[in-house]
Amino acid sequence: MMIDTNTLVLYVILGAVLGIVWSLRKIYTLERNIAVLDIKIERLLEHKYKRKK
Repeated sequence: MMIDTNTLVLYVILGAVLGIVWSLRKIYTLERNIAVLDIKIERLLEHKYKRKK
C-alpha cells in the first residue's frame, strides 16, 4: 500500500504545524511560570526589605 505524494506532503505539513503549536504552548507555559516566580521573588524581597527597617 503506497501513500500518495500529496497525502505524504499533507502529513509532513500537519506534523510541522503541530510541532510549532506544541512549542509555542510550552514557551507560553514557561513564560507564565517565570512571571509567577518573578512576582513571588518580588514579594519576598519587599517583605525582607520592610523587616530590616
